[in-house]
Amino acid sequence: MTDAFRMFDDDPAPLRFEEAVAEAVLGLNRAAERFAAFQERVPTDAFSDEEWQIVERAATELEEAAERADESYVAVGYDSHAWYRVLDNLRTVTLRLESATAVMEHVRTRLDAAAG
Repeated sequence: MTDAFRMFDDDPAPLRFEEAVAEAVLGLNRAAERFAAFQERVPTDAFSDEEWQIVERAATELEEAAERADESYVAVGYDSHAWYRVLDNLRTVTLRLESATAVMEHVRTRLDAAAG
């Protein structure tokens, strides 16, 4: 008899922590590359003030994350829980970049429609 409360019998095994960090770094790199590509394709004067604030904030967070990376990895040597903060930070910055990229994609679509 199957457990009525277990709805997802085919759930994959959870990632090992090393795999989760590697996946988070890969996701951040992909998001950063996509963000940079859109940043080159969309002129800054096409953004509203609110849209531009989102893009600027994402760029700032990416820069700050890069600056904190060395400190974070040094902290891991002294505090094993620091990895969780590193992983959380990677995911947060990735989400911010993805949001900003969606805004840039929207602006690009609006420009294409106006040129249309």
